[in-house]
Amino acid sequence: MAQEALPLAGDMARRKVTCASRCSASLKLAGAWAGFYFLRLCERTLPTSVLNLLLRFPVAAWGLVRLRPRKLLNCWHRFPNSWHPRPGRFFLWQSLGLYHARPLYIWPDRLCKTRWLSRCRLEGRSDLVRSRSGDRGVVLASLHFGPFETLPYWLRAHGIVTTMIRGPIPDSLGSLASVQYSLSPPADVPIFCFVKDLAPLPRFPRVGHLLAPGRRLLVTVDVNRGIQFYVPFEDRLFRMATGATRLAIMADADLIPCLISEISSWRFVIHFGDPVPRAYLGDPPDLQAVCAHLLGEFSKVITSYPEQCRPELLSAFTLGSDAAEVSAVAQAAEGH
Repeated sequence: MAQEALPLAGDMARRKVTCASRCSASLKLAGAWAGFYFLRLCERTLPTSVLNLLLRFPVAAWGLVRLRPRKLLNCWHRFPNSWHPRPGRFFLWQSLGLYHARPLYIWPDRLCKTRWLSRCRLEGRSDLVRSRSGDRGVVLASLHFGPFETLPYWLRAHGIVTTMIRGPIPDSLGSLASVQYSLSPPADVPIFCFVKDLAPLPRFPRVGHLLAPGRRLLVTVDVNRGIQFYVPFEDRLFRMATGATRLAIMADADLIPCLISEISSWRFVIHFGDPVPRAYLGDPPDLQAVCAHLLGEFSKVITSYPEQCRPELLSAFTLGSDAAEVSAVAQAAEGH
């Protein structure tokens, strides 16, 4: 009897844990929905300056809660010399300012209003990016830099119809995320396309749809997935994903670097660099030249706001002896 009771007790314990987990997830989702609608109401009723002030402290507190997993000391040592920020600015922005712009994508449908659009300006080769019917598609290459989560929303608010390639979202927030994503106009063009829907490349019908004339595709190139290419940068190697390059080649699209930075409280600049020369995107492509061009254009922005480099971006740098080892492996792979 005792032997039969043990499996039964274990099964009951597992059921209790599962029930507790479901209740916790339900409460978390309910809280997220309540916060979502409350913040949207605040945005419509409060002046921008008051809303900014009210959200500054809880968002900064959340940044402090999430500080330890980011390992800022490790990030600090990964900076190349030309990118090094002042220590105070780096640790202050990373601890208190990292999530400051996050609330803005709770009301993506409102960013096209004058009160918000005046807070985000375009710089650089925006003439090549603005959506026009019948023109060549554009792949925007970006990094985990500044408030990059808001970049596709700001682009669409400026009339640049953009879809961003991203990883999966947590299942527990799937329903809320779907509603939030649907708010960003135009409704018939998805704001996100998930990696699983494109991998493995090539899936040209899907890519061709996303890069139809007048549409833009936003791809981060410092992610650690897919085929990687290592490009020298000062005394380091930078690991760059080749997905953006391959998508541009498949769709005969322009490849243009694009970054967003927060220049003051809730004021942003979207920077467009010079497009990658078409000669680099031949068959086969000159990946060394493509990656060097993108990194050079990115550096023009990053050197002005280096404290806004995110841990995901800095983790793409390989240091010291590790760089020599990776370089040898990369050269051998390239020769092969």
